[in-house]
Amino acid sequence: MKTLKHVAGLLLTIMLLISVNTAHADATQQLPHQIGNAVLASMLEASRSESFYQIQSKSSEVSFSVDSIAGTAIGKFIHFKGGIALQPNAANNGQVVFVIKSDSISTSNTVIDKVVRSKSYMDVGRYPEILFVSSGFSWLSETGGLLKGKLTLHGVTQAVAFNVELRGITKSNSGKSETIRVKISTSISRSKFGMKLMRKVVSDKVQLSMTIQAKKHRSISKNQLVAMSTYSGLR
Repeated sequence: MKTLKHVAGLLLTIMLLISVNTAHADATQQLPHQIGNAVLASMLEASRSESFYQIQSKSSEVSFSVDSIAGTAIGKFIHFKGGIALQPNAANNGQVVFVIKSDSISTSNTVIDKVVRSKSYMDVGRYPEILFVSSGFSWLSETGGLLKGKLTLHGVTQAVAFNVELRGITKSNSGKSETIRVKISTSISRSKFGMKLMRKVVSDKVQLSMTIQAKKHRSISKNQLVAMSTYSGLR
């Protein structure tokens, strides 16, 4: 089994290396989807009402998978941060801001990592962040919901919808929830974000999965919130 996995990884590496110098992504340049004042106001209000949760990166995980003729490539992002506002009585009943450091991608294969970070794919030097800002959330059951928003990847912003599954709530002695744990998942088309190379051998569909643990943050400033939602420092 280990040998087959090694061979599959080697084949995928070779295919990626062949494609690096043959073409470059032709993503339409767009301004990054930045966090608007309405989102900031919503999250600040959630903090004042003790309904804001800061994502805990050490106890959370962001992973992805993509199929190819050489097998399924699985990886994760090491560095990410963000926050979740959950206001029970608010009309939108939820707001999420999530940012990933692009060059923190890891597939346990240093060659694949280098290729994926290159200008031919994610171009992490030019696009250092992957940013998600939600636009709406609705519960579909007691533990499941649908999270909609804008995902900015590779300089392109697209509307996406994540399936949300509430995995657990940890409460304090007073009965107030202190930490929440959720699983968020979706499937995106990489070509819609300008990454169109090798679609005949590497699937256009990329599965994203996030297991998030977030801790209640009772007092947060606007500057802290902005810092929580960027790595590049350009906002």
